[in-house]
Amino acid sequence: MKRNHNHNKCKIHRSYTVQEVAELYGVHKRTVRNWIKKGLPIFDDIRPLLILGTDLKIFIRKQRKGNKFKCKLSEIYCFRCRIPRKPDLQKIKFSQQPSGIGRVFAMCSVCDSKVNKYFSWRRLDAIQRELFMESTVSTKTHKYEG
Repeated sequence: MKRNHNHNKCKIHRSYTVQEVAELYGVHKRTVRNWIKKGLPIFDDIRPLLILGTDLKIFIRKQRKGNKFKCKLSEIYCFRCRIPRKPDLQKIKFSQQPSGIGRVFAMCSVCDSKVNKYFSWRRLDAIQRELFMESTVSTKTHKYEG
């Protein structure tokens, strides 16, 4: 299971051991050693292995960027497929949220799981052009029943 670790947890002016990095991010020591194999720089001539805070911060930030997907207006990220997909156009609903936020409910066109997407009201016209939506008003108890 991949997790997005917060790169701001580590201090840039500090050196960490493998055990300290594991405790800081709540992962196993083997995970930190795998990060080292993937390219996390270390001081190799010193024992125990030391990892600079700046190197750790840069490595975690790059890992997070690699896990992000940019969805087009006509796509919604499907957590089951783990990639942006076009929704099933027959099962799209639109919900109006407070504070100028909109929400699209739909079903994935490939795996048929529930998907949703939040967006700003400023982008409503563009999204409606891309997706043909049925408009509903949201309440706190609103649930999409697909």
